[in-house]
Amino acid sequence: MNAAQLSQTLLAAWHQRDRSSPWGRRLIAALVLLSTAASLTLLQGQARWALPMAILLVVLYGVWMVVGANLQEQNHPTAARCVPGQLRALRGAGLLGWALCTALGTLMLWAMLPPVLTWQTLLLGNAAMATFLLWSFRAWWLWLGMAIYFPLLGAFSKTVQPLLTAALTLWQAQTGGLLALGLLVLAGLVVAAFGRGNASHRKSYERQRLARQAQRLQLEGRLSNPAQAWGGLERFSRPFDVLLSAWRRHVMARADNGSRASVLARAELVLHGSQHWTYQLLTLVSVVAFVAVSLVLVTTFTAATAADIFNNGAFGMGVGLTSMVINPVLSRPMLWQTRREQALLRLLPAMPQGTALNRAVAWIGLRHALGACLLLAMMMLPLAWASDKMMMLWWPVMAVPWSIWTATRSRARMQPPTAMKAVLPVFAFYVAGGLAHIAFVKLELPVAALALPVLAASAPWALWRWRRLDAQPTALPAGRLA
Repeated sequence: MNAAQLSQTLLAAWHQRDRSSPWGRRLIAALVLLSTAASLTLLQGQARWALPMAILLVVLYGVWMVVGANLQEQNHPTAARCVPGQLRALRGAGLLGWALCTALGTLMLWAMLPPVLTWQTLLLGNAAMATFLLWSFRAWWLWLGMAIYFPLLGAFSKTVQPLLTAALTLWQAQTGGLLALGLLVLAGLVVAAFGRGNASHRKSYERQRLARQAQRLQLEGRLSNPAQAWGGLERFSRPFDVLLSAWRRHVMARADNGSRASVLARAELVLHGSQHWTYQLLTLVSVVAFVAVSLVLVTTFTAATAADIFNNGAFGMGVGLTSMVINPVLSRPMLWQTRREQALLRLLPAMPQGTALNRAVAWIGLRHALGACLLLAMMMLPLAWASDKMMMLWWPVMAVPWSIWTATRSRARMQPPTAMKAVLPVFAFYVAGGLAHIAFVKLELPVAALALPVLAASAPWALWRWRRLDAQPTALPAGRLA
């Protein structure tokens, strides 16, 4: 395989990009540059250069994830079995991308971190991370395992301490040999990530195809069944289906055309579909219950205390809660999917019309979004109090202006949803929250000193956006003027 073929294989994801919509990529690049410039301007000392390096490291891993996913998609079982040299080309491209990601990541960490870890340790660690990211597209449960077992590793630190000490002693004594052995094993795993077209490869590729399809449909606002996409999880979704069906029956059984609340509750079932607040709340309750049971088991059977867990894991828990609560309300691609039913929905008896319809649709989204912000603040408050990290309350505060924006957009001019359009509001929210966090740390202000001005400015902005609803075209069907 020559260099041209190798580059074509590696850069296939770039060549297949959506050329008709470059502004999303440009906005992401601008936000990365802005956050880098802000860190260089506002921070001092080692952090001034460490944060830009950390941003570049995240970008590097993100690029490798995109390239790795594309290489896995090219690894079709029929092509691997029937096209001469195709499997060899993919494995060569995978090894090259893995080596480049490992080398660049090692250089960045070596420049960013204090001289505590040796370059051999950084090299092996980056190689393991690059291998993990490549394999995570074939085995989705690796992310679940990492989320569960990493906190447990800290909880059982005393139990595994002898093993870690022995491994560290062996590493210090045989660094060169273990480094070479580790890199060879990881390179072998990179090669093994690409199937040969046999039966197991066909099953694995089909699971990947269904997962990609479900993700694409979800981002495009189209109906998808995650249980079918992930395969074998149908039985776990049955309790959810029972509870959600019970709520729908409750709403329909109490239908009253003389009640605006009843009419809008039925309309919301159609408008939001699988993004209805019942789905979000049920998922959140299930995850919180699972985490609570896990924490009880850890504190019961290990020497770890609740204070230690909250102090060390509060920030990660906060980011997880923010993702589950805020991300779904920042974009409403489901409105595009249900637009065919929305024409009939307007014929629902007592359904608002004209500008009243604009306000009704906006109120459904705004009520859901602000309710999510309040719920997140209620969950964040005890977590921030227990960990003495009150700055975590900044996330629900920062979500308020974004919620106002997403709820008062012109639905009639809504563009067809794409993956980039679904990700951009979430990405912009996190960048804005990150920049505010930098300012919070730099100025050493209490949370109220930044939160109150944001909330105070959000009120007149919400009033202005609300009045502009009267000048917008009729909200439903969504996207009819796109």
